Amino acid sequence: MTQTFTLHLPNIGRVAGEVIQGHVDVNVPMALQDQIENVRIMMRGSIVTYVLSVFLFLNVQLLRVDQQIWDNFNSPQNLQILTCPFSIQLPSGLPPSFHYSSGSLTAAVSYSISVVGARHGVFHANRRIRQIFSVVPPATAYELNAREALKQGWKGPWKPIVNNRKMRRGIFGDYADAKVELMLPDLQSFPMSTSIPFSCYFITRTKPVHRDDLDHKGEKLFPAPPDSPADVELGLKLLGHVRAHGSQHELNVKYDLKGSLGDKASVGNVRITTDEPVWNPLPDHKDKGTWTRGVQFEGFMSFPFAPTFSTATADWHYLLNFDMDYPGIGNHLVLEFPIHINSGCACPRPSSPQYNANVPYAYPLPSGPPPIKYLPA
Repeated sequence: MTQTFTLHLPNIGRVAGEVIQGHVDVNVPMALQDQIENVRIMMRGSIVTYVLSVFLFLNVQLLRVDQQIWDNFNSPQNLQILTCPFSIQLPSGLPPSFHYSSGSLTAAVSYSISVVGARHGVFHANRRIRQIFSVVPPATAYELNAREALKQGWKGPWKPIVNNRKMRRGIFGDYADAKVELMLPDLQSFPMSTSIPFSCYFITRTKPVHRDDLDHKGEKLFPAPPDSPADVELGLKLLGHVRAHGSQHELNVKYDLKGSLGDKASVGNVRITTDEPVWNPLPDHKDKGTWTRGVQFEGFMSFPFAPTFSTATADWHYLLNFDMDYPGIGNHLVLEFPIHINSGCACPRPSSPQYNANVPYAYPLPSGPPPIKYLPA
């Protein structure tokens, strides 16, 4: 079916500050027959916060651009299809596209571009087509260098993150020890949707036992290190605040990270190294002591989520969470620490200030930033 006007714009993510270029094909005879007076490009962006429990709704406008590209008074009459180019620069300080909805709280940062055919009169509805697009902030030079170093295979320094806990199977008796050592690239911020290498080392030490208990009880000797990467829960916690008309409420949700620890379908993506058990005899008892065992998991993780950001009406940040559940009551070995996520994307520059309809996108490789999970349709 022939349309009155058609928007030609790559359906990709955008970086704040970039120039968005495209064109609209206007079917002139159809537009005149439909009594369309003019065609405009309307770009909109807003952050909406909604607190249902107290019926508070706040819409803060982030972006508003109107650009007329055709009118019926100055249109060539001898053309069937008229190509109307447009070029709009996004503000450099836009927050990333974002969506959170849980219970009575909603926070959304959204952007769209519309082509609107204006028709005169109350009973003549405007013609409109609309395209949603996502936006991420531009990465700094440091963040761009870090992303490139990760893509080439990390050769920089590593940061250790350690936690240990005493635990016992029942409510009485001696305590055993469990420890986790995580190694990540020593970076201030991690790029979204980029493979991040990690090494996760679990070490356990039993309570005092007889030396031959390892042969008799084997893996049942408490606490045993995890057998499989699927035994370790790996998630990302989203924390933050929603504000509307003086009312503030907390954001709190946990996302599973696929393709690594905790994902049964991705066990093959993780390298496993198991230590030989080490016997530690007690100084006053030659046949009694503790067994130390360890297992190391090496792989990659990725964060396909909106970059960390703060606005006047909503802010959000992330915590990376490792959780190993050992037998017994409350024997969770948890490692939790903040992770700052950046876009990892530079602001693209148009190759020419002049728009060419035969090359509808000015700079090469129009792939845009990687997609963000958990955005509204």
